[in-house]
Amino acid sequence: MLKPLLRRLVIGLVLQSAAATSVQAQTADDLFNEGAVQTLEITIHSRDWDSLRTNFTSNDFYPADATWNGLRVRNVGIRSRGLGSRSGVKPGLEVNFAHYSSRGQFLGLRALVLDNLTTDPSMIRERVAMAFLRRLGVPAPREVHANLYVNGQYSGLYVIIEPVDMVFVQRWLGENSGALYEYHWLTPYFATFLGEDLDLYPPLFEPRSQEHRSIVDLFDPIRELFRTINSAPADSFRETVNARLDLDATLRLIAGESFLAEWDGILGYAGMNNFYLYRPGTSAQARLFPWDADHTFHAADYPLLAGAPENVLMRRMLEDPVLRARYFALVLEAVSAASSGDWLVREVTNAYQQIRDAALADPLKPYSNEEFDAACAELLAFARTRAAFVTSQVQQNR
Repeated sequence: MLKPLLRRLVIGLVLQSAAATSVQAQTADDLFNEGAVQTLEITIHSRDWDSLRTNFTSNDFYPADATWNGLRVRNVGIRSRGLGSRSGVKPGLEVNFAHYSSRGQFLGLRALVLDNLTTDPSMIRERVAMAFLRRLGVPAPREVHANLYVNGQYSGLYVIIEPVDMVFVQRWLGENSGALYEYHWLTPYFATFLGEDLDLYPPLFEPRSQEHRSIVDLFDPIRELFRTINSAPADSFRETVNARLDLDATLRLIAGESFLAEWDGILGYAGMNNFYLYRPGTSAQARLFPWDADHTFHAADYPLLAGAPENVLMRRMLEDPVLRARYFALVLEAVSAASSGDWLVREVTNAYQQIRDAALADPLKPYSNEEFDAACAELLAFARTRAAFVTSQVQQNR
């Protein structure tokens, strides 16, 4: 009599163990699987959620739990985030797993950014842009759409973004012993030399690692980088600047952004914007990483070299015959990456079709369903015509 009961008990335990193993086997790659709209649940005290939305311009953290695909992480830090995208109706959020515990993490990640998609009526620009940059070999954040629920209530369609932090750096470069800086736009800046005073540099370049180090250790290399960019003799510019900044990686990033008609990036309409700078601990060559691509796909006929003459770094790179030829070769790589198999057209189409139902159902988005459809149609037109326009620009300028 006991044997069948014991057998059922053992089978039940095995099945429970297998289910638990299946849940625990999830990875960050599963989270950022673009094949489906993900679901993320936030559980937070209602008083704290009301306070976060009321005081949405504040960066104060609140304790919460986060659940994805059956995995629940307790006592994470939640705060409002963003610049022009800040909202008390549909707040952008940072989910920081390490805020209350230095060992906190989720799937190997220390934090996630939840983009509220309030500045992009198409709701897909950033995800498509970052996927394209990664296709070009540019280190760019992974992104995936998700339906967000807060305390069981649907709170709209978001994009989950992998933050540019030391986990990101390690994954892309294989080391993270260096210093990471987030660039902050304060006034139009075009890679000019700011001067000798080191206090001029921290407002623009906020340390995101090694914050405890002295201002000299952190900012003397930044000062010397931009001094070199501005003052290196023309005949030694390439070698001298490349010793401090990976010029090929920089040209690859700019070529990708230029193809995407990035209006607010390295060659932005109001100067440099939306990037991180990393100085590896094993090399003096700094790297630039892209961030916040809500203003890509500005126009299908956006000039390829828009912003280049004003930016000292880009202007001087284009004055060097070797670097100029390399830039246009990388632009043509971008053309090929977008055109091969109609990749960009398919990517825009698939993203639109995947999120359309969720976007239409989002009651908190600050634009109409008609505006959403129209914005996606504009992106599709861009995807169909941009390659030909950029190719003609290369032929005129190389």
